[in-house]
Amino acid sequence: MAAIKIISLAAAAVATSSAAASIPNNPLVNNNNNRLGEIRQLQDGSSYTYLDDLTGYSVQYANCIRAKIPQENDDDAVDGNVNFYNGAYRAQYQIYATFHLCGDGSSSDQCAVCDYDVEYTTDVNSFLETSMNYWDNYCDSCMNNCRRRKLEDNAANEEEVDCSECNACKNYGNSNNDDGDETNYLDCQAGIEEDGMQLYYGPQCSDDGEIVIGVYYDDECTIKTNHDSPNNFNYYKFGTLSEGCINCSTNQGAESCTDLYGEAYHCVNGNDKTGQDNEMNACAKVKAALRDVDYSNVKKRHSGADAFLKMFFVLLLFGMFGGFFFLSYTYYIRHTGDKTGSLLSSDDIHVPETTQAEGGTLT
Repeated sequence: MAAIKIISLAAAAVATSSAAASIPNNPLVNNNNNRLGEIRQLQDGSSYTYLDDLTGYSVQYANCIRAKIPQENDDDAVDGNVNFYNGAYRAQYQIYATFHLCGDGSSSDQCAVCDYDVEYTTDVNSFLETSMNYWDNYCDSCMNNCRRRKLEDNAANEEEVDCSECNACKNYGNSNNDDGDETNYLDCQAGIEEDGMQLYYGPQCSDDGEIVIGVYYDDECTIKTNHDSPNNFNYYKFGTLSEGCINCSTNQGAESCTDLYGEAYHCVNGNDKTGQDNEMNACAKVKAALRDVDYSNVKKRHSGADAFLKMFFVLLLFGMFGGFFFLSYTYYIRHTGDKTGSLLSSDDIHVPETTQAEGGTLT
């Protein structure tokens, strides 16, 4: 019974591996599907297929990246450097958000197979504005349609939602207070004062690649302080954004996906395939920042199945070898020597001698 179960699991793993290997309309693969747009010829002689229609796709947030803004003179000791704050010269950084395109079968809280070969990269403020607008409308529709609180004046404007896919919004409404709502700082805003100096709040990258609210010296939120992120934000909305999927097949989702896809750099191996990368050279910085990021545990969603099969056959091989060795050894033990004879010979038995001492006692 156990053997049948193992074989069934192995077969299922093979099926998962085969199904997951094909990402529909991968933008790196030229095919004749009519959803693909123009094929752009690049300077290096290669081509890149730009998608005109994102129906059937979804968008999933990937990483937050800090990229140093180039200066005409990077010598921080130059007199008159305008980036002198709190006793030190400081560099300016641009914050980017990267995302992936995923295939059919996604839900609001679970993306399907994604293409990790392209890091779509855009300014974090644009990404947040577009994405949060989608999630505001989507979660409002979930609340009004699925919790039976639908407002008559909004009925005509709301998009129908599948209530079974509203799990992504389960904590979204918990941020609706001014003090704990991180979306109040999508743009750089005045935060706290410290020793008479005004500090500012704006989007920042955490150590694990999530988007949080950081503390800055300047009113453009490009020069970060050494302060930790404020602890009064619960990040329910940012959490929904980073874990959920934007469905590009809905009316609202189609608009959001088109905006994000159209504004993003399409970064492949440090190069922008759309040809719009500017002096910031964002794609090269994204490649450098993600050098140690490993997608192998999720890439194409079939590496787990491959690992299972490899382990299964290795264990099977060791099991067969161990079984053969055990049976051979048992056979050898059972058929070696005269089993009818005594295990001990008379020479092996030692009986101590007794002597009679003077006085008649035995010793």
